[in-house]
Amino acid sequence: MHKAINKLAAVAAIIVVVAAVLVFTLPQLQPTSTISSTTSSTSFTTTSSVTTTTTMSSTTPTSSPPVTQKVLRIAIGIDADTLDPHAQTTTLISNIMEFMTEPLFFYNQKGELVHYLAESYSVSPDGLKVTVTLKKGIKFQDGYPLNATAVKLTFDRLLNPKVKVPSRYLLDALNSTDIVDTYTVRFNLKYPYAPFIRTLTTWYIISPSAYQKLGEENLGKTPIDIGTGPLRFKEWVKGDHITLSRFDGYWGGPVKFEEVVFKIVPEAQTREAMLLSGEVDIVYQPPPADLPKLNNTPGVKLAINPSTRVMTVNINTQRGPLKDVRVRQALNYAVDKEALIKNVLFNLATLADSPVYPAFFGYSPQKVYEYNPEKAKQLLAEAGYPNGFKVTLMVPTGRYIFDRQVGEALQSYLSKIGVTVELYTPDWPTFVQSLIGQNYTSTPWELCYVGYGMTTPDADAVLYSVFHSSQWAPGKFNTMFYKNEEVDKLLDDARREVDENKRLQMYAQAQNIIWNECPWIFLYFQNFVLAHSDKVHGLIVYPYETFDIRQVYVA
Repeated sequence: MHKAINKLAAVAAIIVVVAAVLVFTLPQLQPTSTISSTTSSTSFTTTSSVTTTTTMSSTTPTSSPPVTQKVLRIAIGIDADTLDPHAQTTTLISNIMEFMTEPLFFYNQKGELVHYLAESYSVSPDGLKVTVTLKKGIKFQDGYPLNATAVKLTFDRLLNPKVKVPSRYLLDALNSTDIVDTYTVRFNLKYPYAPFIRTLTTWYIISPSAYQKLGEENLGKTPIDIGTGPLRFKEWVKGDHITLSRFDGYWGGPVKFEEVVFKIVPEAQTREAMLLSGEVDIVYQPPPADLPKLNNTPGVKLAINPSTRVMTVNINTQRGPLKDVRVRQALNYAVDKEALIKNVLFNLATLADSPVYPAFFGYSPQKVYEYNPEKAKQLLAEAGYPNGFKVTLMVPTGRYIFDRQVGEALQSYLSKIGVTVELYTPDWPTFVQSLIGQNYTSTPWELCYVGYGMTTPDADAVLYSVFHSSQWAPGKFNTMFYKNEEVDKLLDDARREVDENKRLQMYAQAQNIIWNECPWIFLYFQNFVLAHSDKVHGLIVYPYETFDIRQVYVA
């Protein structure tokens, strides 16, 4: 989405590889291999004892492989809260949406910016106008041609305050979108914004005619023929499955199966059993404890990749004892993060020393809060809570690696410093509503175990969306209701600063303040794990928790 950052040359390759949570690979760039036990071609490393990943190639098969299965079956842990492509808050559901709808740009497996629906782009000398020319001959699933009208409608909708767009903060710099001609659009910015092209990988272009037919009410429920992707919406049975069918008119060539069924199976052990029995072909996040066994199970292959997802415990900084920074610091000292990674996650994570992923522009490492329950008790006593207090910890089930077990471990750690924790474990749609759909007085929790997988490799995307006071929930991602005027100013200024060295300094200062004020219990960066049948070929797994099935066949 933008050029590699000069000051981070050592990690530039990683920066662009992880440039989008929602990533696509052009058909001519798809790898032909299946996942196997090989050396990773990315710059990421894994802490797991099972080091399997995708072998990548830049060629396509010379002949069509034999196809013996018409339906691809994938077991996932959660249901969707919405199928509106612009209202996504969950990487997994966004990953499903990307098979129906597509963006203007994406990054390929080499970390190179690839023009997807866009043919080219240019930026004016003052940085205030970004002009994008579209590819010709692409059609939406309803037959409407991809053109400037579709792009303008998409971005007008994204800017419409009446439409729910949780990631709208990425478009704060966008003022308007103009149609230049049939295949050219111009984005008019309020101020120069370096990551703007990056953000365009986030937004899926939708069909004006399908949108008009569906209306706002139905777009998130039955997004029929809404995109240009290889799969079209067929059915959503809440709590059971989401089914997509093949779009034979796909501009990149039709997929090799007639349907894809995403089966909703919250329990990891059940998903694993379904894979072993042949009931499904691919499993999202199998049980970590079983990975060594699965790695040696005939007919099963694993993909284990580090990911950019940072796992935290959000702290409602506006409620009760948690208003006191000493209490929030005490919670950080109370949790043995290294033991949590080793004993609960089976080393499928790396310790976080910043809210920003190390490969992102603006990352500044901090001193990790060591495990020190005595210091935690001292801080609680200084804050006036020598006997502790009671809180509710909200934890999802089936979304993250061993999420329920992590919640129970956190409950145990906090009990040792006198903090009584009640666990609240709703289903995923309820979890999302309870997280970003409430204000600070109405949340049914004081603490929330959650992960953030950001869309662009820039500290702005991480820090602004989560810690700026303008981004308080409901409807936004600052669900800690954290506010610091100095942090706000640093993040505001950094968005408009064109000098990269000054931006780095601003982000370093902001991270230091945030780290000391503890709106999170800072935990770790979680790995991404898939298991699949060895009959599945052509699957691509990326380190930002997404996978691509455009070239998959089961034979």
